[in-house]
Amino acid sequence: MANDMGEFLDGWVSEVEKCMKLSAEDKAKITGAGAEVFSQVLHDRTPRSNEIYKRGRSAGHANAKHGNSHRKTKHLQDTITYKAGYTADKTHTGDTDVGFEGKYYDFLAKIVNNGQHHMSEKRYANMHFLDKAQQEAKKAVKEAELKAYKEVMNHDGNK
Repeated sequence: MANDMGEFLDGWVSEVEKCMKLSAEDKAKITGAGAEVFSQVLHDRTPRSNEIYKRGRSAGHANAKHGNSHRKTKHLQDTITYKAGYTADKTHTGDTDVGFEGKYYDFLAKIVNNGQHHMSEKRYANMHFLDKAQQEAKKAVKEAELKAYKEVMNHDGNK
């Protein structure tokens, strides 16, 4: 009887270990589903100015006056990006990072999120938009990742 129980537990542990070792592609499917949900919530939470960027506009020290040709050509809200299975440093691990296009928009998002000296009431209201988006998206991201996890596990079981 003890032998049967030991064999059963060994088999069960082997099955659990098999489920815990996901390939980078399977992990990318799961984290990509969560990233898609989070990017939509972040898009909705990101402040949008009334500015129209047709030809680009100099902003801060990234302008022609300071020898830079960087131009803001998009709203921060339109620069949210991710690639399923890839981190910010473009490493294919299965983890998915959600962020903003390029260093300039990352820096801009940091300023808007954290605030700056002498802010208007509108800027105070926009502070911590990233933190608010993370809190708001937690449940939806977990649900999307759980759904994707079940699909990945069922697909593996059918092989």
